Amino acid sequence: MTTTPISAVFFAGPDSTARALTETLRETGSAAEIRDHLGRTAGLTRDAVVDEVGSVAGEILEMSVGTIFERSWSKYAALVQAAEETAGDPDAVRLIGLVAHEVAVDYEPRVEVYLGNNRVATVTVRLELGLTLRGVLVHVRDGCVTGIRAGDCTIKGALAIAGRPVTTGEKTLNLARDITFAGPIRLAGEAAA
Repeated sequence: MTTTPISAVFFAGPDSTARALTETLRETGSAAEIRDHLGRTAGLTRDAVVDEVGSVAGEILEMSVGTIFERSWSKYAALVQAAEETAGDPDAVRLIGLVAHEVAVDYEPRVEVYLGNNRVATVTVRLELGLTLRGVLVHVRDGCVTGIRAGDCTIKGALAIAGRPVTTGEKTLNLARDITFAGPIRLAGEAAA
């Protein structure tokens, strides 16, 4: 099994992600602000700091698409109910179908730039995602979501850095194959002994 990063919605690989974010950032007022605050530092060093901010922003998008699901499972009443019904009983299992479901996610991580102890700039990455789930079968056991057994998800997204659009993209994932979890996601009760 693989873990699909959010960047895969937009780019072929992590290098493409960092490059696109860096190139777009260079054209913004935030890049000029960073360079200005670095004062008499050599021009190449100022440019390297801007490029590093773009690279760090790219690393943020290497977060797994599964993380989006991990953070949102508790919003599904059917999953919470199944978790409550199975909590404390490691032999109880529920398979919950989500026939068709849409989720909107807005995420705004930021990269802060410091010179010594002084923050000189904050660069925001804006990620807007629309997820359409079809035929999803979620495995619930002992109060936890333990995996996805079937279904797919089409993700449409828009990406911006420092207020400037970078790209849009779309990707369809086979959830049972492309999404993994680090461990069970507890929605109810405590782990059975």
